[in-house]
Amino acid sequence: MFPPGVLSRRLSQLAVLLLVSGMAVPAAGQATSGVIAGTITDAQSGVLPGVTLTLRNAESGTTRMAVTETDGRYRIGGVPPGTYDLKAELAGFAPREVKGMTLTIGAELTSNLTLQLEGVQESLTVTAQSPVVETTKTDVSGVISQQQIDTLPIATREPVALALLMPGTSQDATRVRKFNANVGAGATTNAGSFLIDGVWNKEPCTGEPRQDFPQAAIREFKVNVSQSTAEYGWTSSGAVTMETKSGTNLFSGEAFEYYRSKALNAMNEFEQLNHDTNGAPKPDYLRNQFGASIGGPVIKDRIHFFVAAERMKQDRYITVNTGHPEFYGSLEGIWPVPDYNNMVFSRGDMQINQNENFFVRYAWQNADYTCDACGGTKAAFSNNGILQPRRAWAGGLTSVLSSRVLNEVRFQWSFYGYYPHPPGVQATAVMYQYPAARTDPLTPIYNFPSLTWGANGGASLYVEQFAREISDALSINTNWHGSHNWKLGGAFASLPTDDDVASSALGTWTFGVDQPFNPANPASIAALHNPTLFTASFPNIARHLPNKYMSTYIQDEWRPVSNLTLNLGLRYQYQKGFNQQLNLNDPTMFPTTGTATDLSRFYNFANRGDKNNLGPRLGLAWNVDGSGKSVVRAAWGVYYNPVFTSDWRNEQTNYRQTAISISNPSYPDPYGGKSPSAFASTAPQNIGIMDNNLQNPRSMASTAGFSQSLSPTIAIHVDGVYTHTIEVPLLIDINPRSGGTTGLRPLPQFGRIQQLQSRGEVKYSALLVRLEKRYANRYQYLVSYTLAKADSNLNTLALTGTVTDSGNPGADWGPAANDRRHSLVASGSFLLPAGVTLGAVWSLRSTMPFSAVAGKDLNGDGLVTDYVPGTTRAMGNRDNTAMLAAVNAYRATLPAGACGTPGQLCGPISASQIDSNRYNDVDVRVSKAFSLGGHNRKIELIAQVFNIFGTNNLLASTDAGAWVTNVTSNSFGRILQANPRQQAELGARIVW
Repeated sequence: MFPPGVLSRRLSQLAVLLLVSGMAVPAAGQATSGVIAGTITDAQSGVLPGVTLTLRNAESGTTRMAVTETDGRYRIGGVPPGTYDLKAELAGFAPREVKGMTLTIGAELTSNLTLQLEGVQESLTVTAQSPVVETTKTDVSGVISQQQIDTLPIATREPVALALLMPGTSQDATRVRKFNANVGAGATTNAGSFLIDGVWNKEPCTGEPRQDFPQAAIREFKVNVSQSTAEYGWTSSGAVTMETKSGTNLFSGEAFEYYRSKALNAMNEFEQLNHDTNGAPKPDYLRNQFGASIGGPVIKDRIHFFVAAERMKQDRYITVNTGHPEFYGSLEGIWPVPDYNNMVFSRGDMQINQNENFFVRYAWQNADYTCDACGGTKAAFSNNGILQPRRAWAGGLTSVLSSRVLNEVRFQWSFYGYYPHPPGVQATAVMYQYPAARTDPLTPIYNFPSLTWGANGGASLYVEQFAREISDALSINTNWHGSHNWKLGGAFASLPTDDDVASSALGTWTFGVDQPFNPANPASIAALHNPTLFTASFPNIARHLPNKYMSTYIQDEWRPVSNLTLNLGLRYQYQKGFNQQLNLNDPTMFPTTGTATDLSRFYNFANRGDKNNLGPRLGLAWNVDGSGKSVVRAAWGVYYNPVFTSDWRNEQTNYRQTAISISNPSYPDPYGGKSPSAFASTAPQNIGIMDNNLQNPRSMASTAGFSQSLSPTIAIHVDGVYTHTIEVPLLIDINPRSGGTTGLRPLPQFGRIQQLQSRGEVKYSALLVRLEKRYANRYQYLVSYTLAKADSNLNTLALTGTVTDSGNPGADWGPAANDRRHSLVASGSFLLPAGVTLGAVWSLRSTMPFSAVAGKDLNGDGLVTDYVPGTTRAMGNRDNTAMLAAVNAYRATLPAGACGTPGQLCGPISASQIDSNRYNDVDVRVSKAFSLGGHNRKIELIAQVFNIFGTNNLLASTDAGAWVTNVTSNSFGRILQANPRQQAELGARIVW
């Protein structure tokens, strides 16, 4: 063990070096820790310097010491969430103690104490009551408490699901295998931050959460819908900040089992339709989720441990429903897609001495999904099985360097693996090896207007990410014209990605019409006709994508007067990556000689990188009358998001892996009798490049709002949020054909040249209302309403996209893909008579929009993504009348048989066919605990029902494809998947 103070000095020296070099990662450690501060006075209101304060964690017994300054003020920072007792002592005065102070994640509690002279009063102990309104915070945020995690229904046992209780959140830009919550401005897939114990929990390839944690390991978390302080970085919207559990002075634990089966569930809309129409049996659904946790002291008051483990095994089913059983009957129906998720978590905490606290944790996860996006128009055999192992070491040291200086260090080492495989096939999970077990199950992919089937190179794209991170946050308190709390942050993160890019030589066929298809029947495959596109790529290659996040910040939380807080900050960020390590003279990366002389016009690797990412932050919190009941806040800030490594992969693929794209190919031989390599040698190369001036996405966010305490436990919060995000990466063809599908390209030696440019834009405005009651008198509730509008030119839900038609980029501007105008979420839990606890969540959301796609390549770019002439992106469910007029006019021009029925013209689509994905769901949880004797030993029996009223909620997720958008399908405008109707779950939990 280090002698007292030595470890602190070593890490503080490292912190100074990092600050000088100007490097910081997404957020500092203080994002999870809180502050307890105040002023100590005597009975005549005179300030008392030299008062000794002892802050004791009531659960773990760890303590912190502080002494009041000459003005009677004290401040104890770097305090993790928990329940605390505070004792004030000064010679000649009676001690004063405040018990039961509840500090939530990132909060600041004010506790002003008055000491009486000895003899006038003996020691006095009072019970604290935390304020329901924070008077010093300028951000728009809320905390999900342990009480809510324990008592509200959670279908997945993923606590982050409860982030949806807050206004300004959604799950519309999430994927099944990435349980996620989209937070803040536009709520895109990868614009927000996810922090666990103050360290980064986002994988750098797509920006989605890297790792899940057992529910038992999460103490509480904070949801920042929009934030302003400079300590937050690498986010252009909001942030979810979680704090894990540590052990206490009591040995305690739990073991649990949750069970669902088909006997407890109702069939969803399409399962019921299959049952009624075809006599299909009810799916044999089964789900088990079980685990345990234990924690306690190693050395009482000093060293504690906590361990949790959880396993979920699910026999899940999907319904393939194309709307054309006459063509795809063998592939329609109900199909099993089992999956599992295993998680282990362990944490140790140590109080080294009165001034130093240390923690370290290890988290492990292994999950496999048979097909996380199959169903609807995607067959059960598609490119979507995924094995994902994840693990991370993390830790931190909090050091009190003096009465005015606090230092917090955080570090992390993590690994993330992504190993796709065809459904039902075991992933080999060995990079850069291609045994028969990996390649033999692959097939060509067949895309029809109403069906996708097959697994190809995308099912064999392996990814591994090893991340290193160290961060530091230094807090300094000064008293000059008011109280100042300075924060300085600095650190470094290396987040490289390694890709194993397997060959897609079997190719992908796109057909312009629906037609009979049965992959088990060779005659059916041989009879296919009317292909509009064939794509393929080969051979196997490897990519290495270095990626580093560096930044620094300084901020001042200044209180010129007692009831006014000003937060002034400046953050600088720099991302080193963008393929800056590449060299045109490297023959392994640029082996093609015929085009080498043309490459310098595209690439200037050395000068890449956005080096001017300065983000000023301004915030104000006004405690109107000083009582803490009415607070007005406003904030403005500039934020930056990373450019994720998936956006610069293409440059390492060009010239090394041939990409073939053939419009209107011959079938079944697209190469016209040539070998694939011979055909590729004469065909112009399609390439993807980056603009050398590519910028990090930049957001300008403004918020204004107020909070009003209605009682000691009830408050209402109203905020207006406006965020304008620009310089979002968008791919655009800079070598387009002139004159549609037959025109010439400006650079005929190339095919399509898709350049990643900073031309994307999102505008988001919202009114957020939150009414909350803290748990007291046996109940709590939270009601959130969001009125929002989001517009963008992104054709995906991620913070990137592709210009659909380079000749008409304005057609992409419209409502954001996940734009929901209204959202209402009400939740609450109640302790009823006889010790029964009732928890419920009601979620109500209006519909999202969708686009009308022509189903053929209209502009000759080799992509079948063009909008129907006369429409723009996302008109569906926003202007159905105008959209259907254009759609039906276009369908009338199509030849007989173009919509799947031989000899028949395409008929009009009626407005009644356009589906909505409005969402209305009520989940209920009921539990009853029975004592087993002894201290807190009990068994809790639990029953949960999700969607208790059996509402038909159509499923519109990014993976599942949501609406049928191809207008040559007679199912255009329909959603062919549904969320479950009633799903009941029984559980038992033993606590000791």
